[in-house]
Amino acid sequence: MTRICHLIDTNIATRYFSSIATHHDHERFPVMIGSIAPEGTLQRSMVEVDVPTFSLGVGDRKGYPVALFRLVRLLRQQQVSVVHAHCFEATALGLAASRLAGTRFVFTRHYLDHHVRLGKRWHVRIDAGCARRADRVIAISEAVRHQLVAVERVPSSNVTLVHNGIEPLPPPSDAQIDALRTELGLERQPVCLVIARLHEEKGHRFLFEAIPRVAAEIGPVTYVLVGDGPLREEFEADMRRRGLGDTVRILGWRNDIPELVGAASVLALPSVAEPFGFALVEAMSLGVPVVATAAGGATEIVADGVDGLLVPPRDPAALAGALFRVLSNPGLAAALGAAGRDSSRRFSFERMMKGYEAVYAEILRLDVKEAARARPPE
Repeated sequence: MTRICHLIDTNIATRYFSSIATHHDHERFPVMIGSIAPEGTLQRSMVEVDVPTFSLGVGDRKGYPVALFRLVRLLRQQQVSVVHAHCFEATALGLAASRLAGTRFVFTRHYLDHHVRLGKRWHVRIDAGCARRADRVIAISEAVRHQLVAVERVPSSNVTLVHNGIEPLPPPSDAQIDALRTELGLERQPVCLVIARLHEEKGHRFLFEAIPRVAAEIGPVTYVLVGDGPLREEFEADMRRRGLGDTVRILGWRNDIPELVGAASVLALPSVAEPFGFALVEAMSLGVPVVATAAGGATEIVADGVDGLLVPPRDPAALAGALFRVLSNPGLAAALGAAGRDSSRRFSFERMMKGYEAVYAEILRLDVKEAARARPPE
């Protein structure tokens, strides 16, 4: 029997892995989904949907030799056909384990040029080495595919483009939106929502610089930042220095994304680099207008002036101008939102899973061909 093993480093339950658990082809490509890290919400979420799960029980890199041994044993015991890794550390560990266990190996590259921009030369070399040795690399956008082929010199035949997919957000009721506004004290002023990790590549600082320009044109706007990350304390200090404490709200991770999107007047994604742009598609699926930087994968989601607005990265004046256009023009906002709802249907989770499974089928057919070639003549 064919079995696909999805491996991630952390144990956080996400809509992405819950959707894989729901939408995979249960007959042709049954999955098991687990983590390098000790058990947590990921494992509990898989148990709830009756999908096999596991934890390698390792909390830091010192334990990776143990994790490697445990993963190889698991792959052999469960007769796994393909290891599908996600993110940097799971990719390196998954590649080593798959080669020792004799399974096929693919990974999805979920980031763009992060390691290059931060000058992490060894990380870049490991990225490229894993990509060249994998049976296939799945790029989540054309921007990521270009990074792999043009910068990391991975053969183009080894890279398959499969755009990320989402499940459309369930439309929140007016009562749910009103309750959220009351909870957060949003009153009735416009709300600009940002859903992104608190990380340098997401461009929050350029949004902070744009805020006074927007206020000068249309008055108070509340900026709601959803997500967490390594720069939270630094961003909070920056907000205090700029006097934005009453204007910007950092909420951390939230489970009520549909309600937050429903309460927003506009969603902004001011990224410096963007491998895809999940938040854009989620907002568009609910008809909320979006403003994003023309960085990486965002340009493959948003057509400027048609279903959203695009501005140059690192340009607070342009960002402020686009936000002003949407917030001051209800007709434009409604038109962008309606077009965005239609465009978001291109990025369904079912389509993404079919793309993944086409890759599995192709590399497993290679196994059949290689076995036939190795069979001695009769």
